[in-house]
Amino acid sequence: MSRFNRVKIVCTLGPSTSDPKNLKNFKKDGMDLIRLNGSHATKIWIKKTVLSIRRELPMTPILIDLPGSKIRIKNLNHKRNISVNDEVIFTCDGKYKDNKKIILNNDEIYKKVKLNSKIFADDGNLIFKVLKKKGKDIFCKVLEDGFLTNGTGISFNIKNIQKDLISKNDISLIKFLKKINPDFIGVSNAKNAIHITQIRNLIKNNKVNIIAKIENMEGIKNLENILKVSDGIMIDRGDLSLSSEIVNIVTIQKDIIEISKKFGKPVIVATELLSTMIKKTVPSKSEIADITNAVYDGCSATMLSNETVLGKNPRLIIKEMKKIINSASLHQLKKESLEKKKYDISEITCRAAVDVSKNLPISKIIVITKTGYAARLLSFHNLKQKIFAVTNCKNTARSFNLIKGTEGTFLKINFFQKSTDHIIDTINKLYKIGKINSKDLILVVAVGYPKKGNKMNLLQIHKVHDLIETFKWK
Repeated sequence: MSRFNRVKIVCTLGPSTSDPKNLKNFKKDGMDLIRLNGSHATKIWIKKTVLSIRRELPMTPILIDLPGSKIRIKNLNHKRNISVNDEVIFTCDGKYKDNKKIILNNDEIYKKVKLNSKIFADDGNLIFKVLKKKGKDIFCKVLEDGFLTNGTGISFNIKNIQKDLISKNDISLIKFLKKINPDFIGVSNAKNAIHITQIRNLIKNNKVNIIAKIENMEGIKNLENILKVSDGIMIDRGDLSLSSEIVNIVTIQKDIIEISKKFGKPVIVATELLSTMIKKTVPSKSEIADITNAVYDGCSATMLSNETVLGKNPRLIIKEMKKIINSASLHQLKKESLEKKKYDISEITCRAAVDVSKNLPISKIIVITKTGYAARLLSFHNLKQKIFAVTNCKNTARSFNLIKGTEGTFLKINFFQKSTDHIIDTINKLYKIGKINSKDLILVVAVGYPKKGNKMNLLQIHKVHDLIETFKWK
């Protein structure tokens, strides 16, 4: 199975895995997108890493997460191991100088914490019980073994901790990111459409796509409105499982993906997909089932976090992720059938494209697009053919690499809304750069985004050999 005909793999990079050699190897192993976590990384490292990625992997899209308003540890300069029954003191005193207490980046939370309540860290893997409060200090008993590092997120499950939608750290990082132009910016704890719109207004660049990270029940409640103004969704199952109770996380994941499909927006499933492989060489059965389930739900990408930042063998982890995804996708192809429902013209055109692709020996699908809408619709049908989403904007082409089964392709070409003259020219250029060959039977698809003017909805089938003969291509 072609590696493009599958759910995409997002790899988070850290200082030890971001060198040029790892970049090339990760790409070879199956990495499709790169994520940098703005909550932990310095601006100097982010800039250096982005420049390296653009140099080594120029068509690989980059996602950078904003820190958000999440409460985090800010004074640890080394990993601190903790054991069950240990006492840990969290403090909101930003002027504290010693290392006995753990400083939080929120100076008000101690007022709202209740005795005997639970505090969570590291996506719920660490649990603390509040024993007492004294001044700005919170004394806790450790209930789970683990370790804490600088930047670790702390969850108190208290409503209205942060009044402002956008934190000062977010604003600072956005100003910095405007200079290096990542392809995607991840909005942590996306709350509502206003939150996303405010971020977009700060970015002031419509070529930078916004991924809304759904991490709490407020984000789920406002999901449809968030989808209307964002370019994609990330399901951050760590914090989400704390706010929704962990037993509901699978059903919530299914609902988020199903709703996102209706809006034609890609979904990244994140958190602990292969966490056992950070130390081991094989995944657990539950992890295999988890990834397979995400593929069947219809996600566009799965994300590796600590697995490719802290893992002993990140290349092995990426390869294993790819194997599991391919196995699930192949099985799904054999069983999936299309539902019967009413569609608009664009969707009917895509349904026809699906039927053509399944009933003719089409080898490749060429989608001529400015927004990626048609490619997104086709990707949900798990076609065996590779999809080339062709556009005349390089930034936009990179962003299409998030779409399942799709390769974003940039061509310097004028797209006409009232004629089809550009289609043959597009095929010619694809032939010249080796994306298609003389043996291919290709399907060309163009659809108009719903509620937009000057729509062009068409399907064309071409034998590339016949075009070569007709137009004397060399």
